[in-house]
Amino acid sequence: MAVMNEQPPCALRSLHSDEASFVKFVNLTQRTARPWWIDFNGLPQKYDDIAPGGISHMRTYRTHPWVFRDANTGDKLLINKDEIYFPTSALYDGNNPVYLPVYITLPVYSLKDWCLQFVRKHVKSEDYTKLKIPCPLQSDLQNPPHLQKEIENLSTRYRNS
Repeated sequence: MAVMNEQPPCALRSLHSDEASFVKFVNLTQRTARPWWIDFNGLPQKYDDIAPGGISHMRTYRTHPWVFRDANTGDKLLINKDEIYFPTSALYDGNNPVYLPVYITLPVYSLKDWCLQFVRKHVKSEDYTKLKIPCPLQSDLQNPPHLQKEIENLSTRYRNS
């Protein structure tokens, strides 16, 4: 019998796997990229930031999803042109693993998103209400990107695809 108010397990989460995957995360943006591994409970786990133009070699597993965000703003970044990266099976050159390149890029942000990013970067949060802009935009400014909510949304999309 189901317990009321119990959350269903997050569809977007790591599954146990012994199948290693070797990736080379390549940051093609001018932003510092923050990798987040989605753990076995669907919770994001932060890894070391990747500088603009930087590379990070990673051993991961085939069933472990990753998302990337701008380390300074929390804004979404893409991985191989998608919001979620699912590692592929490992390749080897003899006995040596081949680190497959995985490219981090910017999505096409809406004009509204670009403007929100600009204001968040140049205006102190306590001054948002002093701006002569519509109240909904002030509200959007005060609600920056929230990774866990975005993962839940991705999980819903992932579950329904």
